[in-house]
Amino acid sequence: MSKFTEILGKIKNTSDFEESGQVLLYLGNVIKDTKKLSVEELNEIMSFAVEEMKRLLTVIPNEKSYKKKDEIFFYEDKLLMVYTLAGGKNKDTFGKEEDIDIIRQLVELVGKETAIEDAVDNIFKLNLISKADIEKVLDIVKPIEDEYRRGKFFQGLIEYKKEIKKLSADAKITLADYIVKETERLLNIAQSDNDATNSLEYVADVCKYFINDRLLELLEQMMKLKSNNIRYYALETLLDNKCDVSENAIRELAEDIEYADLTHGLLSKYGKAKLFPTEFASAEYLAKSNMVHWLMYPTELGKKPDEIQLLGDTVIRKDTYYIFKYKSDSDNLSDDLRNEWLIGWANSNGNTFSNFDLLSDFEGKDLKKTLKKITKKLKRIE
Repeated sequence: MSKFTEILGKIKNTSDFEESGQVLLYLGNVIKDTKKLSVEELNEIMSFAVEEMKRLLTVIPNEKSYKKKDEIFFYEDKLLMVYTLAGGKNKDTFGKEEDIDIIRQLVELVGKETAIEDAVDNIFKLNLISKADIEKVLDIVKPIEDEYRRGKFFQGLIEYKKEIKKLSADAKITLADYIVKETERLLNIAQSDNDATNSLEYVADVCKYFINDRLLELLEQMMKLKSNNIRYYALETLLDNKCDVSENAIRELAEDIEYADLTHGLLSKYGKAKLFPTEFASAEYLAKSNMVHWLMYPTELGKKPDEIQLLGDTVIRKDTYYIFKYKSDSDNLSDDLRNEWLIGWANSNGNTFSNFDLLSDFEGKDLKKTLKKITKKLKRIE
């Protein structure tokens, strides 16, 4: 039994495609970093990947939810990655005809399923995007009924937002008209459809590149939604277009620990900091907000901490750092760290960080000595 047998056995015939894809991502790094693997180990990895790809040829067509399919596509991509990496170190068995045939079938199948994503990718490869190019993509998007899948179009626009300048004037008008109609539709169903609500977040972010009077009106309607992830992006575009903004919505954003610091920064950028409620404008609260937002990144906890408390502050090279302890049951944490007090810190310059260090590793006889130990670590990192 090789060192890979157990890990591959655990994810064989998986139904948790997202988590298993992350495991394969880790496995890929192991393959790349390991200078020498045995022929048996390489063959085991390649055989596993091929068998799983063969299974996906049946699983994908039978899956009704595109959201679930999206997770399968992630897993499929990582299967191809580990097969290629292992094959690159085992050229004698790499690219067998039967393997290539399965890979070809799977790639073709996924290509048909991801027509929206591929269409967006293809138009942004062009030097100039015409009205006709946009209309061809919209002809693919409009018949789609699955809200999650329709939202892939707006996700694609966000991904290529730096390339939107490639659109001709007519193409931008055509796309703006579609965004208006789609926003009106999404606003009507957002309260009862989570995927529609998620799509509105992308719309709120991307519509700044296609702004017109009707879109500004729709952004004002978005500010009335009880979804701060949408309202934050709507607020940005409204401020950029010198529009009046709802003070009540700003208060609710300020009350939200995830969005408080972001909202304060946005208002300050546009010279509207006085609109931010003073009771939420303390350096400590904004630092806590910054810490929470940072911890929510997928590469960190991937969610809000279950508990977070201020331990104290320390000054390093004239910068004040606020030191926090927090707990989480995040799957991103190892068993020895889950639901234990961990430490992190944030300051006004955006130097926010946590290495998931246990508070217990720094505890002294009293809080002052604990903060002194944490400060030593901070000085080493800074």
